[in-house]
Amino acid sequence: MNENEYSYYNPAQLRKFQEHGVIIPDLSSVRIGREVAFDKIAAGSTLQPFVRINGANTEIQAGANIGLFGPVTLDNSWIGENAVIGSLGAVTLKDTVVGPESILGSGVAEQAVLLGKETKVNAFSTGYGFRIRKGSLYEEDASSAQHTDTKMTVLFPWTTLGSNINFCDVLLAGGTAPEPGYFSEVGSGTIHFNFSIRGDKATASLFGDVSSGVFLDQQRLFIGGNNSLLGPIKADFGAMTAADVRINGAFSAGLNFGHSLPKGKIAYDPRIFLGALGIVKKQVNVLAELTALFHWYQQIRIACLAQTPQQKFIYESGLRMVELNHQERLSQLQRFIDAVDNSLSLTLKTETVSKKEIVEQKLLLQRWPDIQKQLSVLANFALTVPQTLLNNITEQQTQGNSVYTKLIQKLSQEGKQSGKQWLNTITEKVRNVFVEEIKKGE
Repeated sequence: MNENEYSYYNPAQLRKFQEHGVIIPDLSSVRIGREVAFDKIAAGSTLQPFVRINGANTEIQAGANIGLFGPVTLDNSWIGENAVIGSLGAVTLKDTVVGPESILGSGVAEQAVLLGKETKVNAFSTGYGFRIRKGSLYEEDASSAQHTDTKMTVLFPWTTLGSNINFCDVLLAGGTAPEPGYFSEVGSGTIHFNFSIRGDKATASLFGDVSSGVFLDQQRLFIGGNNSLLGPIKADFGAMTAADVRINGAFSAGLNFGHSLPKGKIAYDPRIFLGALGIVKKQVNVLAELTALFHWYQQIRIACLAQTPQQKFIYESGLRMVELNHQERLSQLQRFIDAVDNSLSLTLKTETVSKKEIVEQKLLLQRWPDIQKQLSVLANFALTVPQTLLNNITEQQTQGNSVYTKLIQKLSQEGKQSGKQWLNTITEKVRNVFVEEIKKGE
């Protein structure tokens, strides 16, 4: 259905929303599609002037303030309790879930999920000019400042992006608190380059990991301002970079100064791929972490921690973003494999590529269908959650700890360690699929 096909309630019908308890200061400037049921907009929510709401799946919870300082369009989007949409100007949300207490400044989001705010240390979830695209998952208190762009991006609790940032195809973990100096941070002006010079996107990067990162007890990562991040990158917890540097490959805890390229030029044919086996191995590592995150959402967040229907819905929405990221990585790997196939046909006609590289590419092409088939089924890697962790979670809930980040941090070392081992085993199972299938062809 396009915009012109929508049918809207008239002002007299809008009064029924007011009678239901919805605050609408100016009936003449608010438009609500007839497909939006009266009970989908909760009493105590506010629809400011120049708000337009469409989509049968749209739902607004109590206390939400829509269009505070600018026109807002909601299309099949879910807004949690006390969320503020448009704190700095116009906002458009399509197929997006915004968790409770979130504060969105001005911008657009589509097929994205923000789990909400649990603290007031940071006064915003997004600033001015945000662009949150398909597959973006902002976990509790994750935030972005002015003019940021994310797509297929997972931000763990408390992580934050500065201003003028493009950060797509990335998972960012780390940090132990929402206060400055404790959360993982990406400095202003930084770009994660997620297209290679060959045009492929087998370039997703990991800053931290899932297995330890979900327990919110790891050293933060700090990416300096105006960095050029060349995916795929693997950064350890505690890694920092100086401002205005070029980073690629792997970097470890401590201050990293990056490197510059030598001057001059070389002969280069972008159709010929080198190091293909290693590139795929790195992307399988990303798939392994996403698989672990899938099971964390499914077996911990949804099965154990969700205490209300709203919370369960939000976690299920987050799980859907994890699945989208997993599907995206497999899709991009398939495109990469197709390009390697084409590269091999060219490589066989030249003597500039080593025999080792040719053998590896043939092996990769031979084994990839079986690898892809196994990796695509997330349920293949399910493992029973250790009872130690489950008991620990129940103990915290019995003591009245229900806030996600606080509950996780209060888990015992024994509970956390058993959880980390559980998730690490899942990631190893994924990596071993690749290793074992490649061995079969050798």
